Amino acid sequence: MHVLFLAPDTHIYNHGFLRALKALGAKVSAIGMTGSDQLSPATRTLVDNYRHCENMLDGQALQRCAQQLAAPAFDRIETIDEPLVEPAAALREYLGVPGLSLRTARLCRDKVAMKEFLRQRAIPCAQSDSVRSPAEATAFAERCGYPVILKPIAGFGSLSTFRCASTTELASALAKMQPTATHPIAIEEFIEGHEGFFDSLCDSDGVRYEFASHYYPGCLEAAQQRWISPQIAVTNRVEQGGYEEVRAMNRRVVDALGIRNSATHMEWFFGPKGLKFSEIGARPAGEKIWDMYSGANEFDVYREWALGLLGRPGEKKPSRRFAAGSIQIRPSLDGRITGHRGLEAAWARCGPCIYEHAVPPPGTATKALDKGWLVNTWFRLRHENYDTLRELMTFLGETVKADAR
Repeated sequence: MHVLFLAPDTHIYNHGFLRALKALGAKVSAIGMTGSDQLSPATRTLVDNYRHCENMLDGQALQRCAQQLAAPAFDRIETIDEPLVEPAAALREYLGVPGLSLRTARLCRDKVAMKEFLRQRAIPCAQSDSVRSPAEATAFAERCGYPVILKPIAGFGSLSTFRCASTTELASALAKMQPTATHPIAIEEFIEGHEGFFDSLCDSDGVRYEFASHYYPGCLEAAQQRWISPQIAVTNRVEQGGYEEVRAMNRRVVDALGIRNSATHMEWFFGPKGLKFSEIGARPAGEKIWDMYSGANEFDVYREWALGLLGRPGEKKPSRRFAAGSIQIRPSLDGRITGHRGLEAAWARCGPCIYEHAVPPPGTATKALDKGWLVNTWFRLRHENYDTLRELMTFLGETVKADAR
């Protein structure tokens, strides 16, 4: 089969998906934002043909590049980059290639339209709307009540997301986001409670494999507070009691949107108002989350993704043997790392469970909090007991300190 992959080299994470396609015998062509001479050595060995497209959000430019590579015709067109989900769907429609439809891709990108679509199908969601002016935002907040959340309609993660608990905070956030008639923004009810995400791997029948994960604390709080050492915890109890409701919600959302032969990444909240759907992406989770799924479940999740994408049966089921976790240690301030404290104690207690880590040496430039969970100092662990995993991550967060100046 001939697969066109968009943006093959934006992150080393992408290479796992390319490698899986090649291992199953697919011909892989790719379109990316850099010249062929700037491709990483790994990508050069994993793609058969490549074209450079300076602006991959330009549909016509993307079509021209794709037509140059479409010999033989494409059987699949895929990407794992959130901003390219809709362009990939448009290209499928243009070339008559099966896969995620443009209608579904648009719903997965437009948070307001997505929630309205799912509310009509009895999926519990926060109140939300798109607003084009400060007056519309204020009117929504007065109807819904504070706090409210402001975010881009087609944003990614918690970037440019604001929690507004008063008219003053709302006015400040609106001044930064500046909604207009041509560039509306999303506003929604703030849902109090625990935040997590639920990922699936879908075949032509729907959900084939599923994974449940938790944020400690929630994304918005973690993105705004330097002193927090944020954790992501992948449970190995998803098939046990306690997850039935979120599993059922995920399947209802996937079926309602018509997502097939694709990965999904669904955010959810659970609190005083019960379980609430937040949003879903028709692509794999970022932050190398799938590496955690592979390590925790002793199977090749990338190969299973490629099998589902190409319409082949799965080969191996997740073992659910381990829970896996990722914790980041933030530097004391932006600048350059001067050293770390607590590493000896951390390795003494947690060393056998740490399977991957980054401890930047003195002199390394720090990276800003909005760059994600796998920057600066971080550790990844796995343990057969989920509660013990959480205890170990909390110990790391309290013990290891990264100093900077």
